[in-house]
Amino acid sequence: MSVLIINKRARYEYHILESYQAGLKLSGELVKAIKEKRVTLRSAYVVYNRYGLQIIGLKHKDIDYTIPLLLNKKEVKEIAGAIKEKNISCVPINIKRVGRWFKAEVAIVKGKKEHDKRDAIKKRDLDREIGRQEY
Repeated sequence: MSVLIINKRARYEYHILESYQAGLKLSGELVKAIKEKRVTLRSAYVVYNRYGLQIIGLKHKDIDYTIPLLLNKKEVKEIAGAIKEKNISCVPINIKRVGRWFKAEVAIVKGKKEHDKRDAIKKRDLDREIGRQEY
């Protein structure tokens, strides 16, 4: 299992409540782009519609792609129910390769307040400073 694409902003912008591993239904062009790490998840999010759960906003060459997620019914119901709640959304965290398959880790998230983001930056800086002093 190797992580190919990471959405670093998701961990900064949101509190992760629960995460799921979902299969991806990809075209040949996107498979090649993901292998070469030429796609971005920065503005991607997950929606539930009549076609099921889909990642919207996966960018490659300034084109937004919509990718269906492959999950079992129980997981789809859990995520769809969570998305309908107020202030809760679902975003992709990363895309990884498991065997010969591509999987996305999608998470149910709640947005952080501005002071939470500042606290995260302070904690990260303190941890970095402590790490420097140990050596």
